[in-house]
Amino acid sequence: MIVDAHMHIWDKIDGKIGVDTVVKPLDGGRVTIGGAEVLMMPPSYFDCRSTAEQAVAHFDDAGVDVGVVVQEYMDGIQNDYLVEVMKKYPDRFFAYALLDMWKPKTCLKAWEGVKKQGFRGVKVPGGHLYNGKPRVMLDDPGLMAVYEAMAAEGWNLSVDPAEGALQVAELENIAKTFPTLQIALGHFAMVNRPNWFPQLRLAKRENVSIESGGICWLFRDDGVLFDDAQEAIRVAVNEVGIESLMWGSDLPRTMVDFTYRQLLDWARDGLDFLSEDEKDGFLGLNAARIYRLDTSRGGRAPQRVITE
Repeated sequence: MIVDAHMHIWDKIDGKIGVDTVVKPLDGGRVTIGGAEVLMMPPSYFDCRSTAEQAVAHFDDAGVDVGVVVQEYMDGIQNDYLVEVMKKYPDRFFAYALLDMWKPKTCLKAWEGVKKQGFRGVKVPGGHLYNGKPRVMLDDPGLMAVYEAMAAEGWNLSVDPAEGALQVAELENIAKTFPTLQIALGHFAMVNRPNWFPQLRLAKRENVSIESGGICWLFRDDGVLFDDAQEAIRVAVNEVGIESLMWGSDLPRTMVDFTYRQLLDWARDGLDFLSEDEKDGFLGLNAARIYRLDTSRGGRAPQRVITE
């Protein structure tokens, strides 16, 4: 079973970076961020939508069973769309809700709303909160009330922290206070940024894991074999154990550089230092355990391509 533990889908982009840098869609995968034009997804995403149907097509092509949808303020809050996606594809996605954490005092009420919608997890874009003005602490009392309710209900928490140790103390406090709350940290501890080990070592706690969504844009200059990314996985395995690590693609943003198969195959065909069972864990079974997925339906083969 292969699980993409970090990917994005959305209906219409209507996002922000921070509190005032506006992100708006153009066409052909292009967006404006604060007025500057960039390619945010492949140009074949001609209407700048990243739909569930597009993701499922990539999954079926590459042999991926389930995708874990993490939200991001850059795209705008997509809760309503993701509710419909989970109803339409109940076996293909686990989706995180996104709350307006710039207003921590309102988040518990907002959490009650997304609970009624059927969500079982909340995503925290930690880097945004760190860089915002005013900064919002990950362990703000308003957010801690949400985590407490989530822990009581068996929910999952996803956090994309700021780089290095900038938010490690806050994350340590959350993990320690709510030991039954499963916490997944994104972007593989921002591995090629300074001082990444304190963030990685959070995964020594039983309720904290690390997923590799974004590792391919961190090492985008390496090419499709991603030798430095493979070395980072080896180092992390020695430090925290393979059971705490998960593969993720960061679809579709990483696909401005690489195909979806390439984002998977560096791990599926590489990582020779892992045993077969360890690789199975990294590619999907660890995520299946954390997200309580049905593994009996796993094992999709990649599509045969015409050039074979």
